[in-house]
Amino acid sequence: MKYAKYGTIVLMLAFLVGFSTPRAMAQQETFKGNFDLQTETYWGPTLLAPGHYTIIIGQDPTERVRLVRLQGEGVRAFILAGPATPEQTSDHSKLRIENINGVSVVRHLDDGIFGQSYVFPVSKNVRMKVERAKATAPTQMTVPVAAGGGD
Repeated sequence: MKYAKYGTIVLMLAFLVGFSTPRAMAQQETFKGNFDLQTETYWGPTLLAPGHYTIIIGQDPTERVRLVRLQGEGVRAFILAGPATPEQTSDHSKLRIENINGVSVVRHLDDGIFGQSYVFPVSKNVRMKVERAKATAPTQMTVPVAAGGGD
């Protein structure tokens, strides 16, 4: 009787490990890159100073929300991105930055390695700052992201 209980526990653990292994293997695939900013730029609510940054995004296909890990220039932040858009991107990774009334904001990350694009909203605080600024037509620029970036 004692061995039957032990055997049941072992089988349950093996069952759980068997179902969690594919998910863990899917999470191993990541996008890693680095980029340099020339001006102060908001990415979500985080203000990034000019300088060198590294980004890492997990590519787990079962997750609907992606977590972007960002670090550099005294900043370590986690930024949420929605699911990747089916938008066709080039083979080159880049940030698309929009300048709205003199305020630079990251709006898209094009992941050339996995062929996906992520959209980032403008945070409420940044929207309020933009509304207070003098109205000008929005402009866009791109910042290349070197894939496989090191520190």
